[in-house]
Amino acid sequence: MTQTDPNNQNKIIKIAYAEDHTAVRKSIIAYLHELGGVKVIIEAENGKVLIEKLEQSAKLPDVCIIDINMPVMNGFETLAAIRERWKNCKVLILSTYSDEMYVLRMVTAGANGYLDKACNPEEIRRAVMSIHENGNYYTGVYLEKTLERLQDNKMLRPSNFTETEVIFLKYCCSELTYSQIAQQMNCTTKSVEGYRDSLFRKLQVNSRVSLALFAARIGLVFL
Repeated sequence: MTQTDPNNQNKIIKIAYAEDHTAVRKSIIAYLHELGGVKVIIEAENGKVLIEKLEQSAKLPDVCIIDINMPVMNGFETLAAIRERWKNCKVLILSTYSDEMYVLRMVTAGANGYLDKACNPEEIRRAVMSIHENGNYYTGVYLEKTLERLQDNKMLRPSNFTETEVIFLKYCCSELTYSQIAQQMNCTTKSVEGYRDSLFRKLQVNSRVSLALFAARIGLVFL
């Protein structure tokens, strides 16, 4: 369990929230305020409005929560704009898209956390608290175990991996499919799947998102 700084126990975490469905946005804001410890100070119906309000704000929020599927400026574009203007701003993705490639794309683009919109509001609050205090929050046992193993330097020595596994790890952080990675590596898709499975065994994980996090941790890429 994460130790909480006694001096921050009464601190209200300020949030900016972009979500195009008004009813969803208002409901989640109401739940969060009822749970306490957090306060939404900026709300927007799309990414463009969020960026404009952030630019006009005298003080940035502690955490931004953004949806992916929004008109005018979607979540991917919004995250890119935030990272370009405010590199240290913390971002939680709250979306109905739970496919691994969506998670991978957001994580590699610099998101601090990713949640399915169908989750309990208490988990949203928990994610916000974790991102504010620890810098990240990812659901799923495989990602939790990955983050734990990121602290194990013995597991992260480049010498533990073959040259082809290291090359494959770099490609894991891209949006290429496994067959496209095989083309880039000039090998078969079956070979690529073999590199993947070997890394899964060595790192004791079972997702491409986890491999991308490892690649960032050992300095192969910068997320």
